[in-house]
Amino acid sequence: MIDRRRFTPDGTDHDTIVPINEFCTVPTKRMVELLAGVAGSGKSVLEIGTGSGYQTAVLAERFTDVVSIEVQSLPRVQEKLPANVTLIVADGCTYDTGQRFDAVLVTFGATEIERAWVEQVREGGTLVVPLRVGGMYQIRVYVKRDREPMRGELE
Repeated sequence: MIDRRRFTPDGTDHDTIVPINEFCTVPTKRMVELLAGVAGSGKSVLEIGTGSGYQTAVLAERFTDVVSIEVQSLPRVQEKLPANVTLIVADGCTYDTGQRFDAVLVTFGATEIERAWVEQVREGGTLVVPLRVGGMYQIRVYVKRDREPMRGELE
């Protein structure tokens, strides 16, 4: 079990969203468990948005190989992460690792599904993204099948 206090600036374990800066938060335990559960488990996951690293560490307990992309990595995040995590500093909306993953998990509210995310999901794999629909965000789950567009959703 990951100690969430290691990832919060003040060492608190209150299960609330904890801001790190204007762009980054430590998500709640419930949110992390929901997203990790929807992504399932398997061999590999690509996380778009490392943030504090808390969710990344939770994913590393469920997946053999975790690659996490962060546009601007926070200081000392890498040293808090398990050995099966690769941290890449890049724009996760456009960066392509060249790998295909069992799951791609986007950790921020998106207004559209980026091509790079879809291309990095293996056939039969899952894309999880909080997507803006109307005036609110909904967690959407897509499964890649038969080279067709991603299908399926969870609201």
